[in-house]
Amino acid sequence: MRKIDKVVQAIRSDLPDIATDYDKGDSDLYRFVGVESPRSYNFVLDAFYLLEDTQLAKASFRNVDFQNTDFGTLYLLYYGLLNACYMQQQAILVLCRELGVTDGLEPIKTAEIVSFRNSFSAHSSNRGRGDDQHSFILDRHAMRIGRVEGYSSNRASGHFYLQANIFQLLNDWDESHEEVFGLIGDRVYGDQLCQKI
Repeated sequence: MRKIDKVVQAIRSDLPDIATDYDKGDSDLYRFVGVESPRSYNFVLDAFYLLEDTQLAKASFRNVDFQNTDFGTLYLLYYGLLNACYMQQQAILVLCRELGVTDGLEPIKTAEIVSFRNSFSAHSSNRGRGDDQHSFILDRHAMRIGRVEGYSSNRASGHFYLQANIFQLLNDWDESHEEVFGLIGDRVYGDQLCQKI
């Protein structure tokens, strides 16, 4: 189990105990996760829910039989995975902002899988317009062998290709936030983190 799963699971399993303890109030929940306001607490809680859901999406993707999956489903799976990683990036950045974690963020902000998501899955409305902004078309046959690759033909300088092994991108992404989740766990649990996970 990855550190992200351990930290999220530990925090999410302790929250109901605090919430249902009649001797405790909302301020105890805020204090537990390390924030001071209901707004910050809601940001943190939403981020944890989103991280749990996107971890499930990533696990399902890893179990797909790509050779025997139709192309339509493959498109949904690849676009879904790329967007799940983008959603994780945003959730992690929100968590770090709300919890005051500032170290280890550069690999998260510059994640290659999110860059691939922006090239293959993002719309021009959220990427910007102009000669250097262009969309890419996924190669359906590459998806069968676990690759995210394709080309852009609407680039000012002509055709441009991108390619990568999707599992390598995913593994690199998972490794990029190990440090940050250690820091998030330390922020919430302090020295008790090792006992929790």
